[in-house]
Amino acid sequence: MPGTIRQWIYNTPLVNDELTLTQFAQRELPIPDLQDGQALIRIRLMNIHSNTRFRMARQITRLGHTDPSNYACADVIRSRDPAFKEGDVIACQAGWQDYQIVSSADGPQGGYGEPSELVRALNGTGSPWFYVFRPAMAKMWTPDVLMEVFGTSGMTAYFGLRECGPLMPRDAVAVAGASGGVGSIAAQLAKIAGCRVVGFAGGADRCAWVTTTLGIYRCLDYRAPTFEADLRAACLDGIDVFSDGIGGDLTDIVTRQMNRHGRLLSYGSAAAFYADTFDAPGERPSFRRMFGITDAIEARLKLKNIKCEAWIVNQFYHERLRAEDDLSRHLISGALKPISHVVDGFDNLPAAIVDLYKSPRAGKLQVRLA
Repeated sequence: MPGTIRQWIYNTPLVNDELTLTQFAQRELPIPDLQDGQALIRIRLMNIHSNTRFRMARQITRLGHTDPSNYACADVIRSRDPAFKEGDVIACQAGWQDYQIVSSADGPQGGYGEPSELVRALNGTGSPWFYVFRPAMAKMWTPDVLMEVFGTSGMTAYFGLRECGPLMPRDAVAVAGASGGVGSIAAQLAKIAGCRVVGFAGGADRCAWVTTTLGIYRCLDYRAPTFEADLRAACLDGIDVFSDGIGGDLTDIVTRQMNRHGRLLSYGSAAAFYADTFDAPGERPSFRRMFGITDAIEARLKLKNIKCEAWIVNQFYHERLRAEDDLSRHLISGALKPISHVVDGFDNLPAAIVDLYKSPRAGKLQVRLA
């Protein structure tokens, strides 16, 4: 048993929204005695979300504290909580630390909503993000795959395309962020459905990686000055389905090329999270506004009768067992490839987060702690 918890904290404020190693400091905390209804977990691997810097800049992650909202895979070491038993492999929210005390009664961290009654019943916990993996899943798949394909990335792609479906072989599907965590899975699932898939990525090298690795029809550099012309040439018959985790100007350009009665899955705002600086704080926008759907785009969607979904994936988590089974079949067949960027070592966590905004790589950024 460890005697202490190693933890990274947000130590000094960002200057001009720039994130550097000086923002982080390491500390050690004693592991408190377990109380009834609690469990001690060892964090094996955690996902780093693109909104991490934004959360620090907005003081959602408070100075002197860790960020408690990271999605992580962990082993249950000791338990006095009936929902968890020793040896369980769980998904949970965790801070930048190697051990943590958790409880199935804990609610979601970071401003996320409470689980529905169906999700609560399946998870057996008070949070949509606290979940015990079935033993077969934990045996079949490593933590990086559990947290990517069966975590928020894979589930967003799976349920998003399902809600935009059914996908038909005649559909032209555009995928923003095709080298990213959700986009790389969405592109592959659309290809599995027989669709003609065009992805978008930043830079010629990343576009080449997308077409070579994912095997889709085309990938376009959305930063290129010829992007609009390239998009028209690649999608001569328009776009039926658009998977969009970027937002901003890209959403405006692509929705102009969408066909009547098309479908738009809007699940993120990477354009805002990766910007050099953030807009001044204001009233909290709706998901649609946060994801880049402006009044002009709303009018265009209405004119073209385009169905638009904008949500956080946990609202479908009562169906996650079927999603796990479907995605497992695709992995076993080789039709679906897990894509992630794993950094090893607790001590390398701050550098991995800083590098996320300077040199983004393919797939979900993950830090392996054990």
